[in-house]
Amino acid sequence: MTHTDSHTDVTAPLLQVSGLKVHFPLRPGLFGKPAAMVKAVDGVDFTVHRGETLGLVGESGCGKSTTGLAVLRMTPLTEGRIVFDGEDISHPDAATTKRLRRKMQMVYQDPFGALNPRMRVLDIIGEPLRVHRLTRTRAEYRERVMDLLDRVGLKAEMADRYPHEFSGGQRQRIGIARALAADPSLIICDEPVSALDVSIQAQVINLLEDLQRDLGLTYLFVAHDLAVVRHLCHRIVVMYLGRVVEVADRERLYQAPRHPYTQALLGAIPIADPDPEVQARFNPSVDGEVPSPIDPPPGCPFHPRCPHATDLCRREAPRPIDVEDGHSVACHLHDPSRAAEMNHSEPSYQEQARNIA
Repeated sequence: MTHTDSHTDVTAPLLQVSGLKVHFPLRPGLFGKPAAMVKAVDGVDFTVHRGETLGLVGESGCGKSTTGLAVLRMTPLTEGRIVFDGEDISHPDAATTKRLRRKMQMVYQDPFGALNPRMRVLDIIGEPLRVHRLTRTRAEYRERVMDLLDRVGLKAEMADRYPHEFSGGQRQRIGIARALAADPSLIICDEPVSALDVSIQAQVINLLEDLQRDLGLTYLFVAHDLAVVRHLCHRIVVMYLGRVVEVADRERLYQAPRHPYTQALLGAIPIADPDPEVQARFNPSVDGEVPSPIDPPPGCPFHPRCPHATDLCRREAPRPIDVEDGHSVACHLHDPSRAAEMNHSEPSYQEQARNIA
């Protein structure tokens, strides 16, 4: 399978998301206007390059899954722009939407709820082939499904079974095969291993890596488990309360996280035989809970829980600052132009960050 043609600029990003906002009305107010808005995604920017895996991480409720649905055009945008393969798809018509469905597919979090229990595996995997008319005969259709089953590590005789006859890991492989059927360029993986046992998680992640290598796939990988993301992703976008707080390649993010929220996420990963000296210098804990997206705090969204917050953080949202090539962080502490306003007397947590292995 191939995902490029003579008109494709392989050097350009496959996906560009700019100023993305997705707000949902909570309840009707006077004169039919919404009384409150849930700001699920509130100004997100990122790019995904061809052949890479971009991780989108954060706590539950941070807006990462909504971002994935917006990219797929399965939820309307409030503001922003999405460019896929050089085409603006922010507000597609019906014909464009159907064409996009072939180029972009999704692997869902719940392998039990994502498959129709009344359909055989043959027809679950083959549904994209029918919708997009990718096969001409029943024999060709069945042969294509058999090839997809083999590619995800399942046996051909499983095609005539129903979803309830499979384990969770096998069902997720069926979901991956269905996503591959339309020969997509981009697959959005929405926490695809979080519902699986740890031993099965590794198998599915290895399968995704093999498929990417063999088929030239591009992944947008949504997850909250940073241990999984470290194994699979090339670059990582950290989200908090609907906004991007840090973007870096995998090694930089894990070795020298700059945002206090990223540090807290990494510090929460269990480590066998941790270095007490490193732990003594780096305290990843943060107090409180994630604020409501209905009424987000002013200024930096993380300031109510940040041990380094100042008055500037409470009144003004930070802009993304490039701290290294390809590494940006939205934090006033890293903005040289605001250094005087910070007036920060505590030891720099930047020094602490360098000690994270």
